[in-house]
Amino acid sequence: MALMPGSDKMSRAAREQAASPSSLEVYLLGPFRIMVDERAIEERRWSRRKPKLLVKLLALQPHHQLHREQVMELLWPEQEPESVSNSLHKAIHLARRTLEPALHSAADSHFILTQDQQIILRAPTKLWIDVEAFEQAANAAVKGREVEAYETALTLYGGDLLPEDPYADWAATRREQLRSTRQELLLRVARLYQAQGHYRQSSERFKALVALDPANEAAHRELMHLYAATGRRPQALRQYKECCAALRKELDAEPERATVELHTQIIAGRVPPLPEARVRAQQRGAANNSLAILPLVNVSGDPNTDYLSDGITESIINTLAQLPQLKVMARSTVFRYKGLEIDPQEVGARLGVRAVLTGRVLYRGDTLNIQTELVDVADGSQIWGEQYNRRAADILDVQAEIAREITAQLRLRLSGEEQGRLTKRYTDNTEAYQLYLKGRYHWNKRTVERLEKGIECFRQALKIDPAYALAYAGLSDCYAFRGDVGLTAIPSKEAFSKAKETARRALEIDDTLAEAHASLAHANMHCFEWSAAERAFKRAIELSPNLAIAHQWYAFYLLFNGQGDEAYREATQALELDPLSLPANGDVGQILHLTRQYDRAIEQYRKTLELEPNRDRAHLWLGWAYERKGMYEEASTEFLRARSLAPDNMEAQAALGCIYALSGKTDEARTILAELRELSSRRYVSPYHMALVHLSLGEKAEGYEWLDRAYQECAEWMIYLSVDPRFDGLRAEPRFKELLRRIGFKS
Repeated sequence: MALMPGSDKMSRAAREQAASPSSLEVYLLGPFRIMVDERAIEERRWSRRKPKLLVKLLALQPHHQLHREQVMELLWPEQEPESVSNSLHKAIHLARRTLEPALHSAADSHFILTQDQQIILRAPTKLWIDVEAFEQAANAAVKGREVEAYETALTLYGGDLLPEDPYADWAATRREQLRSTRQELLLRVARLYQAQGHYRQSSERFKALVALDPANEAAHRELMHLYAATGRRPQALRQYKECCAALRKELDAEPERATVELHTQIIAGRVPPLPEARVRAQQRGAANNSLAILPLVNVSGDPNTDYLSDGITESIINTLAQLPQLKVMARSTVFRYKGLEIDPQEVGARLGVRAVLTGRVLYRGDTLNIQTELVDVADGSQIWGEQYNRRAADILDVQAEIAREITAQLRLRLSGEEQGRLTKRYTDNTEAYQLYLKGRYHWNKRTVERLEKGIECFRQALKIDPAYALAYAGLSDCYAFRGDVGLTAIPSKEAFSKAKETARRALEIDDTLAEAHASLAHANMHCFEWSAAERAFKRAIELSPNLAIAHQWYAFYLLFNGQGDEAYREATQALELDPLSLPANGDVGQILHLTRQYDRAIEQYRKTLELEPNRDRAHLWLGWAYERKGMYEEASTEFLRARSLAPDNMEAQAALGCIYALSGKTDEARTILAELRELSSRRYVSPYHMALVHLSLGEKAEGYEWLDRAYQECAEWMIYLSVDPRFDGLRAEPRFKELLRRIGFKS
């Protein structure tokens, strides 16, 4: 019996594919990679440069072959063919050994053939080269003239051709051709977006075009017109200045007459408006009292003080987020703009807020200088601005003053209790507060190393001020993520027990701390304490309605307990508060996925990947959605991508084991299972993932054994068991129903 429906009925085609010779995938756009049988060739296996160049050279040729003399001329241009014949022979031999370590003789090579003086790159089952796939997709997009086709082609362009070989003359012409193709696709899709009324997407594509070629005057002109025709006159004028500067720098030239005339029309206000733009509709629909606080810029010249500018930003966000009458964009959304040159009005329009706060922080010795500006998104005017020159010890006072001033400028009517929240201090010790900011700075990086540093910073803060509730809340979050997906270096039960203990300690000190209630609820849920989790979630949201993470986690609580519609509403509310957050976007996809709405889930995962193409978890869940639809090859591609992005993520490794089993590649699946077992002797590997691979192989007894272990350990994914579609084939079985009952679910 296999895990997924239909997986126990492997087709003849799947069996034949599993037994067939190897496939080969070659990635030349961006970092060079090769996949043999869907497994990446490690960089260290290329012992010499010439064998790698040989493979690259052949992959770029029509029909993937080249005469020996041409290869020698291109790879050893300074030497006579007679003197490099032996070098070529060695390069071929080493290339074969790299691709096929178990190769017995040259004649047995699946990938590199020499025949009639030709050197040929081939593969018996599949030879896929990203350059060819990109060119084919580009041609199809130009013919089809559909946005999705253009975007698909652009996704295949992982970077310029062979960036590690900039001086390889044989690649130079093709590199420029591919760049030109990409630019043409960007131009076409930008115009198509504009024609369809998707002005934000259109401007983003035009901006990408300008970034690729700053002297592309036509693209600058398109952007100027688009900004002016959608009511963004300041951006249009600024774009003209950027265009002039780029032309002078790159070409030592002045703008063309058409550009100058457009500039004149913009100044005079004579550019006809386009049909109502989405961005303007979003701006007019912005909440009356809504705010984005962009990351304060650290101008101290020392990146080690980033924790201070980031921490002040986050503290102001958290303070104002407690006010129910003010909608405040969450940290993870606004921090997407950190380090970028941005227009506050444009960012505000994109986020749908009334006002945007920007600022700069200069920290020197014992002196702190903070400059702030509050901008009206409707017209780009300044609502308020202030400069604070204080001692570093006064940092808590300054933050409270900024929060009070913002509420006054937005004309919010606050109760006495709400006014108290703005000035509330969780510690009076500046050193403890700075350690807390450093801890949060590390926690936000979400790596095992940074989480450990965060734990140490919070502990040091608590040594200075044992009654610092926020520091206990920070500890709780660090412990929870040490036991969460992808970062599990300690067992989940231990991690979430520590998270509960520290969250409770925070609440003993201050029961009004929303972050601690949310952290406690999250830990309770992972420990199967459902009633306690519900109470804590509701209290967190009551105390801080804008706390996006509380809405995100509560959505899953609702889903696990049979309230799918309410879960979706809660997840979308979190997304409204945190629209650029990768987890918030991915969570909406997961809710759709776990309620069996796979097509909508796939669409949402793709939106998440538009925000961050290297988001490993989005690739992973997109792969599982494909698996549910029987699209095993697409699923395998996504799982491989997830593993390449996060090699330490055992979930991606287990997913590959499952998809190999379902595709009939049982040997590969068992290899991964053995790797996971071996790895578990050195670090924590979730038994939940082991169960999935065994069940995919049809090994039900072993699968249940690992699920029992997962229950005993409170493995992080066990809370998904009531809704995880990968277990749908087991739901009628008494043993599975009993497992759900023990977790606290209704069977």
